Amino acid sequence: MRMFDDASYRADLYKIEIPMEEILSKALRKSGLQVLGIDLPTTATVEFYRPEIESWQLYPDTIETLTQLTTDGYMLGVVSNTKSDWAVRAIIERRDLGKFLKTIVTSAALKIRKPRPEIFSQAMNVLNVKPRDAVFIGDSIQADVAGSKNMGMRSIHVLRKPIESTMPPEPDATVTTLGESVQIINKWNSESSA
Repeated sequence: MRMFDDASYRADLYKIEIPMEEILSKALRKSGLQVLGIDLPTTATVEFYRPEIESWQLYPDTIETLTQLTTDGYMLGVVSNTKSDWAVRAIIERRDLGKFLKTIVTSAALKIRKPRPEIFSQAMNVLNVKPRDAVFIGDSIQADVAGSKNMGMRSIHVLRKPIESTMPPEPDATVTTLGESVQIINKWNSESSA
């Protein structure tokens, strides 16, 4: 548990990600536990995240919103701070969300966390979009809003949990459901086209 706490502290402090497999590998090496022929860190990670993957629930308006944004011609991607790239991809596959997404970028894969600009750049590069033409929707002021605004993107804050900070930056819009973002994005798009 101490290794996990230390990794989480360093990740938050330096905005890096230490994947779960690396934390478990280090713990197993330190304890002298090794099993020949078995990738124990990967197996343990899969088992650790299995209950979360199986119980993950979408917000009621998720599919409708993703369908509408895709129908309206927007390219969509996910940028997630997580200790397991595999777990995020497993959740997306289990909930059949991959059909909406052109890219999935995780902090575990890049070993950096939002709000660092590189993680946003990776997604925009895959989508071949410039920051001024991108909108980031997220529920964290510091990771999502600050990170995307520092890149020159517009941001929509989905207010689903208590705000962790009242300090700037201010999002370009705030919504209480994902579905509300469709009208805002379409309005911004029509204003930039005019």
